[in-house]
Order: sequence, then C-alpha cells, then structure tokens
Amino acid sequence: MLEIKNLSVTGKGGVTLLDTISFALKPGDCIGLTGASGAGKTTLIKAVMGILDHTCRITSGDILLDGVSLSDLEPAKRRSLCGVTLGFIPQNPMTAFDRRQQIGRQMNETFRLRLGISREEADRLSKEKLSEVNLTDTTRVMNAWPTQLSGGMLQRIAMAVLRGMNPRCILADEPTSALDEANRDLLIEFLAEYRDNAGILFLSHDAAAIKTLCPQILVMEQGRLVANADTEELFAHPATPWAERFAASGRAGKGEDWEWTVL
Repeated sequence: MLEIKNLSVTGKGGVTLLDTISFALKPGDCIGLTGASGAGKTTLIKAVMGILDHTCRITSGDILLDGVSLSDLEPAKRRSLCGVTLGFIPQNPMTAFDRRQQIGRQMNETFRLRLGISREEADRLSKEKLSEVNLTDTTRVMNAWPTQLSGGMLQRIAMAVLRGMNPRCILADEPTSALDEANRDLLIEFLAEYRDNAGILFLSHDAAAIKTLCPQILVMEQGRLVANADTEELFAHPATPWAERFAASGRAGKGEDWEWTVL
C-alpha cells in the first residue's frame, strides 16, 4: 500500500507546491487525480518517485510504501523499487526511452536487470509483452530506434514493459494526452485489466477516462486536496467551481479538448 501522509512540498523561493496532502492507494484501488494545470499533481507524482527538481524540497509529512518511509531509503534502494514495485506511465512516451538505444535492447536490459533473468528469458518476455499490446511485428519493433516510432507505439511499448515488470503500484501522469483515440482506448483498456493486480493513481484532465476507470477521485487546487470523493458523487454534486466545469465536461463525454486552466 502507498500512503501519503500530510505531505508538504515547497519550491523555489519557498512557494508552497503541496500543502498537507494525505490519501492511501491500496491494491485494487484505481484513484483519479485531477485539477487545473499548476495545481500540484505532477509535483505529487515526482515526490513519490523521488525525482523532485533540485529547487523543491519536502518540508513535512511522509510517503510510505508498505509501511516503510521512502525518505529513509538509500537512493540505490529507492531506485530499485522503480518498475518492479512502483510503475510509471509518463505524459510524453518519448521521455520513457533512450533515443540512443534500440527498443529491444532497452526492454531486454530492463527485464534482465530488474527481474534477474537471463538474456534469453528477457528477449522472450519482451516479445510476449509486445504482442499483448498488439505490437505483433516484434522483430521490427525491437530493432527500431525510439525516434522511428509514433507516440502511440511508444506508449504501447511502455505498457508492455509495465506488463512484464508487474508493479504493485502504477502512477500514470496524463497518459492519454498525447494519444489518438484508438491508442487512448487501448491504454484505458489495459489499465482496466490491471486494476485487480495493482493500485493505480490516474492523473488526468480526461474526465471521460476517469469516469470509466476510477471509482474514487481526488481534486487538487493550489496544492491542496479540495475533494476526495466517490466519482459518481463528485460528477453529480461537484464541490467547487472548477470541479463543476470538470464534471460538466465528463457528462458531455469530453476529455482532452477542454481548457484545463484556472479562470
């Protein structure tokens, strides 16, 4: 279980980026996290992953994974959790891959080093997981460089890596924003299948996707959690003007085409 306890983070000049954030993500949970741009959502993800910008610091609170404080872990130990225990789906799939290495080498090395398996087993696993996300021309995909593939294909490859690593927590940072409709639907389908195996924190402005995936929703405004509610209840009775606009876009079936800024 991932627990965020009274977490506060400040940025450059002492500006408060997160203000006493608390919630828990248990196996089987799928929680939507939304809010206007600049509300602190990505800062929260970075704090959990241990990749905050050097100008930011945690000033109070804690992040616990299965009761263990992540801040107490050595950097190498914390890095070892990434992928195997804490999975991450980035907004821009290109950032998940090294442009200087072919996809197959990156996948195989990730599986070999993180899972402790042989090169032959890693290669088999890579091809198996690529096929599971409908990239059946595995030889071509594995021989490709990241820059030769579309954003949708790279996002599917990132999903394939997650399927191979089988993490217990998945942090998804605006994962549908760079995808066309077909790949968006595929990602949502994958995450829906994965809900029974892991806790998922789905950070998104895509109201329709959150309605589909997430029974629970958190709303952030100016670094604070202003709502932690059943998704159906929040869409029916939004508590703030911003949440009302968000709910209205969901009722209309809209997602990424809405303007997600504070008026």
